[in-house]
Amino acid sequence: MPNKTIESRHFLIRMMSLSKKRIQETKYTKLFAVLIVTTTFICIVLEGVIVNSHVRVYQELIDNESIEDIASTSVDPSKKLAENEADAKEILIALGLRRLKNENIFFILFSLFQFVLGMDAIVRQSVIQLAAHTVNQVLLVVFAAIQPSIKVFRHLDVKQDIPPPEDPEVSWNFDFALRNEIGLVSIMFLFSILFTFLSYKLYKQFGWSIYKRIGADIEQQSRFRLTQIFFLILKLDAFFHFVLCVFYAVVMSQEKYYSLWGIINRKFIGYVIHIVLTVLLIPGLLFARHGVITENKKVMVACLVTQLIMGLDFILILVDSAGSWVFWILAVLNILVSHNFGMGLKPYMQRLFIDENDKSHNQSGNDAGLLEKNEWMIDEEEDYPPMKDDDKPSSSSKNTGNVS
Repeated sequence: MPNKTIESRHFLIRMMSLSKKRIQETKYTKLFAVLIVTTTFICIVLEGVIVNSHVRVYQELIDNESIEDIASTSVDPSKKLAENEADAKEILIALGLRRLKNENIFFILFSLFQFVLGMDAIVRQSVIQLAAHTVNQVLLVVFAAIQPSIKVFRHLDVKQDIPPPEDPEVSWNFDFALRNEIGLVSIMFLFSILFTFLSYKLYKQFGWSIYKRIGADIEQQSRFRLTQIFFLILKLDAFFHFVLCVFYAVVMSQEKYYSLWGIINRKFIGYVIHIVLTVLLIPGLLFARHGVITENKKVMVACLVTQLIMGLDFILILVDSAGSWVFWILAVLNILVSHNFGMGLKPYMQRLFIDENDKSHNQSGNDAGLLEKNEWMIDEEEDYPPMKDDDKPSSSSKNTGNVS
């Protein structure tokens, strides 16, 4: 146990050392890191203010008895909408305000995910991950631009469907949230332009670094790029799929699915399966990563079966979500990546935060010790051990081209 503690401490030190080195490597990496921190901080602060305004509006309308707090998470628990009752519009207002709050919370979580994804792209010098971060940043701007229009419609619903006089506290909080949302859109749009410029500069820097590692073999570059995409989808899956799974686990718990005890009850069985899959999701993704690094096809088959079960789980609970596309893509990439096993890519799997003193030892040894631990990564170190004859790419591979 003491040895493991010391080893973990040394790994943490190496991790911090290399992270600092990669972030301070050029002026563009420094600017990118500063921009990520600034963007995340501003988004969290402004979205926190907006969420607080929405909560105040919701609570004020409840205190005024203009709407009722819906205890259940069902869309229409009292069947008022189905029966077209007069006060059904109040339910729609309550649901709309609740969804506004949930959307703002998701925006905050997505901003935190962007922070991790962007910093990780710099440390790993991943071109694919850098491009994904830039695209996500543009999507955040689009999402932020949609929010003010939704806010206006929600305010109009309150004015039209809630009997006068209008509560000045409600009107003030709506207007205050709207001003902050407009400010957020403006800032996010400016930052997205800066992110695009910096990403282009880092694209050339990281692309050259990868070219020096992989070489000019086009077929090997293609395999390497596919593996990077697979790792990226794993990270996207860890966010979108996990957040969605946790959300629906909470929903089903609030609906008291656990009280529907019985092995023939479809809702109870679906609830149990969903909870188990949610718990196993993150370990399963780490297991898939390990399978790619070690080129273990049995592990990849097991992960593919898990993804198919996840798909059935979403079908059972009738999920229609923007996050569900991630695990379908992951299942397809699982098959494509497994097809590249044994084609010479394995020697390029390198431990991320390797100690400088260990490089000569690793290079002098054989490749069997290259992947002894789960931390061995692709695309991480500039020094590589010599390839064995059976790991070298075939002579039929072409030797021209660039890495993107």
